[in-house]
Amino acid sequence: MAGVSRILSAAALLAVVTAGCGGAAQPQKLAVHGVPPALANHWERQALAIASAAAAGNNCSALQLANALRSDVTAREHRLPMRLRVPLLTGVNSLAERITCVVTVPTPPKKPPKPPHEHHGHGHHGQDGGDGGGNEQ
Repeated sequence: MAGVSRILSAAALLAVVTAGCGGAAQPQKLAVHGVPPALANHWERQALAIASAAAAGNNCSALQLANALRSDVTAREHRLPMRLRVPLLTGVNSLAERITCVVTVPTPPKKPPKPPHEHHGHGHHGQDGGDGGGNEQ
């Protein structure tokens, strides 16, 4: 449960940072002062989806979403002001690293071993290894 709360805290913090960085700035100043609002909103939604998946106990989905967010932020870091690049990249990396996905592969139940095959001689059916025939005179 402590792991989930750390993930939720990190995702919430990331959502607040991205939303807060781009919201109030003028369009002409976005490249200098904050995250562009469209990116901030997109990344905020992604961070909230990560938090929701983690809260629901679906860590594999949360990890997949966190990796997608990390890739998205990395691919668009050129659109961020220099002063925000390191904190946001550090935040998304930290978020993805905190999530653990354990995939369990169901194993089929073990079948009981087959009993060893009994060999009853090497003759053909009907022969009991006697004198070879049944045509006794």
